[in-house]
Amino acid sequence: MIAHQDVHIIDDDQNIRRVLASTLSSARTISHEYGTAAEFLEAGPHIGGCVVTDVRLPDMDGIRLVEILRERKFDLPILVMTGYADVDLAVRAMKAGAADFLAKPFSNAAFLEKIETCLAIGRARTRVHTRRRNAAERLSALSGRESQVLRLVIGGKQNKCIAWDLGISIKTVEVHRAHIMEKTGASSIVELARMWEISGMGSVEDDASMSPALALGA
Repeated sequence: MIAHQDVHIIDDDQNIRRVLASTLSSARTISHEYGTAAEFLEAGPHIGGCVVTDVRLPDMDGIRLVEILRERKFDLPILVMTGYADVDLAVRAMKAGAADFLAKPFSNAAFLEKIETCLAIGRARTRVHTRRRNAAERLSALSGRESQVLRLVIGGKQNKCIAWDLGISIKTVEVHRAHIMEKTGASSIVELARMWEISGMGSVEDDASMSPALALGA
């Protein structure tokens, strides 16, 4: 059974839109219809679900739409519908970022199967974004100095090396490490490293070359 997530249908043929919407309704899935790419773009932002678009639209082709959505950091999976003669164009759309394509004519079962796959992709992306946001929020509680210490810790440096690099005492390093564990709620250095990686905060080597002369006050 398809989860309760919205599906956005973009096709200039109203009859096709209605058939697809009816098929989705039978699977207890809400749909929204758009006759052009511009109409869809103007209706944003769209949260959750996926997009179904014909490869040939009145105002642009599917590839350009996918490119625009990618430029706008749009993350909903896109299913491209195409006629037999447009398969190469649909493949190009996938290379541009579409999740899948479906050649016309297709059965309701085939359509629902593709939608279910796209929705699953969307849910997976949502989980990744949630983990990234949570990790970033936990790390944002750290002071600038604590972030520097954390970079060096997960980079494999020992306390005495961190103290030398930052021009602070070993005891101060230990205090910073204790605060880092407390603020982030991490139970180990491995968990901290994963948190840092997931958050997309940057390379752990960014501060590794910091000398005492350049270090901030403890």
